[in-house]
Amino acid sequence: MSTPVFSSILGHDPIIARLQNALAQGRPGHAWLFHGPEGIGKRTTALAWVQSLFCRQPVTVADGLSGCGGCVACSKCAQGSHPDLQRLELLESKSRISVDQVRELTRFIAFTPLESAWKAAIVDDAALMNDAAANALLKTLEEPPSGSLLILITQRPGALLPTIRSRCQQERFQPIDAASMARLLERLMPERSAVERGAALQLASGSIGAAVRLCDPAILEHRNRFFRDLDTLHERSLAELVESARVWGEAERSSVVPELLETWFGARIRDSVHQGRCRNLEPEQWLESATQLVRLAREARIFNLNARLTLETIFIRLARMFGVAF
Repeated sequence: MSTPVFSSILGHDPIIARLQNALAQGRPGHAWLFHGPEGIGKRTTALAWVQSLFCRQPVTVADGLSGCGGCVACSKCAQGSHPDLQRLELLESKSRISVDQVRELTRFIAFTPLESAWKAAIVDDAALMNDAAANALLKTLEEPPSGSLLILITQRPGALLPTIRSRCQQERFQPIDAASMARLLERLMPERSAVERGAALQLASGSIGAAVRLCDPAILEHRNRFFRDLDTLHERSLAELVESARVWGEAERSSVVPELLETWFGARIRDSVHQGRCRNLEPEQWLESATQLVRLAREARIFNLNARLTLETIFIRLARMFGVAF
């Protein structure tokens, strides 16, 4: 028996209900903006939404309709092979989504559907469009082709043109609650022990994508070394600090640095609140530095910036916080 596609998504029930209801009423709209933190289910929900729209045998659920998950259309969407669905994302080695990519997408959704009544496109991450690409997309949003659905996904809706945001129905995704995270991670990573999953969840800050990455025992081992390196920044020379940045800037480590950095800051902030100060720094100083440096680490990953240079900047700023004069 097939399983309705939305049933596998945990933690976003109100959003799912609205999408299912829109499908049942036959009013899916032309443009949606899914925004919220990284790795919490925006992309998964967008794909389930398209599957449900294309499904040949939609099933009735509590809040409306859902794709059946078993028909040919649902299977093709899940495999990324449906001819009426196109996904646009950042190309490898590029830092921005180009106008040529957007023009190709707008031509695609203007064509007559081949197998469905709709054409659909998902743009991930929409905030990475350059100015020309954003303006090209805006023209399509202003005059959407009949039977077209465009879903924009981003962590940073404020980076989009206001005119793009205003033409989209918006859904804000929140971090997944702890109970849903635990159930979902057990489903996705059954081969990992409860201890490994629990450790990953502590680091993931409500992001199931981060939790899956952090479930790797090797990554969890990185945590202890990373914390030791940060805790001893004030004891090391500039050359040693630069070497640490090189080590942590390597691909297999740099992908989880934002989560590790956020967790390390969280512990320092809690210590400062409970003790009044931590390492001679007030809680406000820790909060300000955490906001700036975690965001820097995350944006370096989003924009594919040089990880080593980013980490050098972060390590030097932390060392200076601890009183080191470089």
